[in-house]
Amino acid sequence: MLTRRIALNAGDLNAIMDLETKLHPQGDLTDVYKLLCQAYYGPSHMGKELTLIQSSLEKELGKKRKIYMPVIQDIGNRKGFYRISLDLIPYFPKPDSEPIPLSSLPKKLVKKKTEPWQIELVSQMILDSCLEMDVDLRSWKSTWRRLWSRIEARYKPAESVVKIVQQHVAEAAITHHSKRFKDSYQPHYRILHHKVLKRSFDIDA
Repeated sequence: MLTRRIALNAGDLNAIMDLETKLHPQGDLTDVYKLLCQAYYGPSHMGKELTLIQSSLEKELGKKRKIYMPVIQDIGNRKGFYRISLDLIPYFPKPDSEPIPLSSLPKKLVKKKTEPWQIELVSQMILDSCLEMDVDLRSWKSTWRRLWSRIEARYKPAESVVKIVQQHVAEAAITHHSKRFKDSYQPHYRILHHKVLKRSFDIDA
């Protein structure tokens, strides 16, 4: 697991939110809040028990029907975490293989069978991408207060959505994606730290 929190500056946050707006224009403040939770804390909210991580992944792989794009989404401005589509998992190489250039993958992924060892591999990588420390409530509230004016000006959220997000901030809890986001994009992904992802894929090639 990771021993250091992710440090993001104003430029990083603007780049992350610019990309999110481009990829998911139907998202609202709850989706932005979820994005920023993931940008700072990675997959830690999913728990740190390998068996539970693997069980959750297996269930979601069994339920999903459509290919989810993008294949990867940078949510850390090249120094933090990435969202990876579950449709990338069948393309993961064996652990002792050289990293595969991401550019060598098909532009449009096709449905492929996911092998049990790939599920085990990615589950371990998710665990390795978790932060050792728990979310610090005081620190998260302070971070959100610092970000709020920029986010409010950018998204102009409805008051009802603001209240939902403020409640989650107060509990340092992560939101679900909004209904509109789910209906529009049918998201199926996991979060990996860039150093962990680079064990399997050359994301710069």
